[in-house]
Amino acid sequence: MIDFRILEPYQKVCLFCNQSSFDFEKKKYLFDILIEQNKLAKILLPEHGLFAEIQDQVPIENRTYKNIPCHSLYDKQSHQEQSNLNLFDGIDTILMDIQDVGVRYFTYISHLFYLLSALNYTKIPIFIIDRPNPIGKKVEGTIIQAEYASFLGCKGLIHRHGMSVGDLAKWYVNQNQLSLNITLLEYKNDSHFFIPPSPNLPTENSLLVYTGQCFWEATTISEGRGTTRPFEIFGHPHLTIEEIESISAIYNLEMQGISFLRPTQFKPTFHKHQHQNCFGWQLFVENKERYHSIFSTLFLMRIVKENCPNLEFWLKGTYEFDSTYTAAQTLIGDDRLIDFVNGKITIQAVKEIFSKAEQDWEKRHH
Repeated sequence: MIDFRILEPYQKVCLFCNQSSFDFEKKKYLFDILIEQNKLAKILLPEHGLFAEIQDQVPIENRTYKNIPCHSLYDKQSHQEQSNLNLFDGIDTILMDIQDVGVRYFTYISHLFYLLSALNYTKIPIFIIDRPNPIGKKVEGTIIQAEYASFLGCKGLIHRHGMSVGDLAKWYVNQNQLSLNITLLEYKNDSHFFIPPSPNLPTENSLLVYTGQCFWEATTISEGRGTTRPFEIFGHPHLTIEEIESISAIYNLEMQGISFLRPTQFKPTFHKHQHQNCFGWQLFVENKERYHSIFSTLFLMRIVKENCPNLEFWLKGTYEFDSTYTAAQTLIGDDRLIDFVNGKITIQAVKEIFSKAEQDWEKRHH
């Protein structure tokens, strides 16, 4: 996984991680290896907990693991890590090993950013395991509008960034002119095993579609939480068979050879429309290279709105973390893209918006 000799000078390691931090060669968690070496002082937990056992938007309490204190970084009401310097009491280094999924609204990387900001006030050595981006280097979307930046979207970041964890850390340090002692550690993993990074991203295919499909969280339509295929399956109890078949036909024609929809019905066991029969779809990707998750979902949202005029579509009110903005503004993060869903700009116009933003990002960061 990593060359542990680099940690030899340190006896009180603080580890930011979850269950993805598993050494497939040793067949042990990194935190267990450090416990065996008598080096682990504390564990910092992201959203969803140490074993991704806790659902989204659920605050996590501090706990212990084998008598090692585990401190939660996730509080639904606020994010205090920036000034919470007592997190670093009694440690001589911090090791970060967290699996990002390549998308700006995935909260693990936001935790990492907040930790880096807090560590700017210390001289603690920082080691970051440079995990590769599980959905590759492809870039999608636009940079978040400054006013919509939040814990769910760092200022200056594009929807799908194409960066590794180490690249993201360097980007954030440069963006914010931080002065940190960071060492990137090469991630060594020759296996092809998959550990779900969070409870609602159970498969590698769910990672692929999540970039765009996460936008359904901003609507009354179930994004498939409470099913075995979240973000791949989605729908609403007030849709009809005729509507889902008609929308499938429109989508499949536009996305021919790239992706397609299978009309289906499902009952979420929790979350939106719990225990209600929902009419909806399962999304399949045929061509990963041509598939643009952001455009795919925004186009789908647009045709659902156009073909189901009686459906209350957007979630009303503010979103997470005391935000003053709606879920659509927080997650989609660009008024032009929301206008596209609402039918105010053309398909060609939104594709040109994407093309320019993505090319600009790649020129500056790849």
